[in-house]
Amino acid sequence: MQPANVPLRLIPGTTHRELLRVMQPTWTYKPVTAIEASAPVRLTIPAHGITTDTWHAWLSGVQHMPELNREALRELPHRVHVIDANTLEINRISATGRNPSGGELRYQPPVDLTGCTLEMQVLDKVGNTVLTLDNDSGLSISGPGTIERVIGADVLIPSTPVRYWLEVRYPDGTEHRYWEGAITLGER
Repeated sequence: MQPANVPLRLIPGTTHRELLRVMQPTWTYKPVTAIEASAPVRLTIPAHGITTDTWHAWLSGVQHMPELNREALRELPHRVHVIDANTLEINRISATGRNPSGGELRYQPPVDLTGCTLEMQVLDKVGNTVLTLDNDSGLSISGPGTIERVIGADVLIPSTPVRYWLEVRYPDGTEHRYWEGAITLGER
């Protein structure tokens, strides 16, 4: 598997915090049976199967509200919030006064990270390790398929070109490098 090449921009003296999502390669497709004309918009999708509070998903075929439709892997996904086993909410979109209907939800389920160890190496331009993050410092599993990365304001990153990689080691010994990329420093 080829790791995703994702550049990382850090601002010296500030804390960098982000969530990284690890998704299965298979897709889940669920019909949308109702869309509330509410703010935020709520979608009824019986037994949608999303097991985390917030996940990324795409919608297609929604009628009378084209801004809900997003083409999987060509457009950014919606951030959907789980209300219950049959209801999802997209907080940034209002359907007030609208009459949307139909459509299909598409998403890649989260990878089970139970018992995994995480490691991120930051390397200088000649390949020397200048920083390591792991489960005890800077990386944590914060939910199904979700890794939280925190690089503290006190961490010193050299101003020379640096790069990173982030790997997940599964309990069975399998290792996957999911992300790698250049690190650039912004101005404070």
